[in-house]
Amino acid sequence: MNPEERLAEALHAALDAGRPSPDLADRIVERVSASGRRSVRSSTRMLAGIAALVLVVALVPLAISLRSNGGPSIPAPSASAGSMTPTAPTGTLAHFDRDGLAFDYPASWTASVSGFNMHYITILDFLGTGTGLATCTAITPGPAEPSLEGTECGAYLHVGSEQVAVELSLQDGPPRGGPIDPTNPAGLGSGEKYVTVGGLPATFQDDMESGAGATVALNWTLSVPAQLNSTYAIQAEFKGPGAAEMRAQVEALVASIRYDPPVPVLNPADGPRFAASALAWALSTDPAFSCFPTVPGATATATVTQLPAYPALRKPLPVTCTTDIEPSAIGLWRLTLTESWTAASDRSAGSFTTTIWLDSNGAPGATVGGPAPAGIPYSQ
Repeated sequence: MNPEERLAEALHAALDAGRPSPDLADRIVERVSASGRRSVRSSTRMLAGIAALVLVVALVPLAISLRSNGGPSIPAPSASAGSMTPTAPTGTLAHFDRDGLAFDYPASWTASVSGFNMHYITILDFLGTGTGLATCTAITPGPAEPSLEGTECGAYLHVGSEQVAVELSLQDGPPRGGPIDPTNPAGLGSGEKYVTVGGLPATFQDDMESGAGATVALNWTLSVPAQLNSTYAIQAEFKGPGAAEMRAQVEALVASIRYDPPVPVLNPADGPRFAASALAWALSTDPAFSCFPTVPGATATATVTQLPAYPALRKPLPVTCTTDIEPSAIGLWRLTLTESWTAASDRSAGSFTTTIWLDSNGAPGATVGGPAPAGIPYSQ
């Protein structure tokens, strides 16, 4: 039995037994499938195992940096953190306002606080008529992985016929390379598209298994106001009959989402000052930022031998450098630094853009580079 199968078996067993979950500190998160399973594996031996975990963190877009103290609070884990506990809402709709999110959902659904911490992912809440569980199980080394040991953790949704279940989570960890940015086509995973939720950028993916009675999975990744590298995730699963009605219920829930507290209001007058201080910081980390003017909207010309974060060029490149800064919808500052060049006998015209995201107070955070080296003249 492989680790994924062992995890699924353990999750079903825990659903039946309702047993408490063990401590989850220092885990690494891995998405197992779009059908609702996410596993966390902590390996205590073998450099090869550590390298594999590092690769997972580099590839999985769930991994994002720790949030500041200004973000939504996270409930402390409890012994029954993974189970769904009924509430008693009245009326047609119940109102949810916790963990930084506010929305309406059908009053017939059950709801529970989880707070189950998987290091880079905190399972916040479960809602619906199905069941949800977050739990851990010890890894038993197999013939193919004799030196693998530790704990495997995950969150799991289970829906039967005519049932729906929704999982809310907060995803933190190693930097994503900035917040959700609809202008960046490379920021989408397979099957994802950019959408807007609660007025902020988000992504959406619609998955459905084939065959009669298939489970439908809807997945949203939401911005967290004023946070550089944090996202909310909403995963919903449902199974017909009645799939169309349940889809409408889930989509109505997402459409009603508001952020609490809301996005901070940024003063555009602060932009020039923040741009100058961020450029000074960037220049201290890489001399290749020296061509950019400190005044937003200004341009400068220079001949450079290197572009930010790239190796030295084979020969000097004449460029025009521009600086722009603007407040974003998420409550962050976006500093855009562009180097452009004209065509010549040995190069095509082009440009290179570096984006530096700043928090609401102007402190630099994630930096996103420009094109691949193939698009840069005279690159190594």
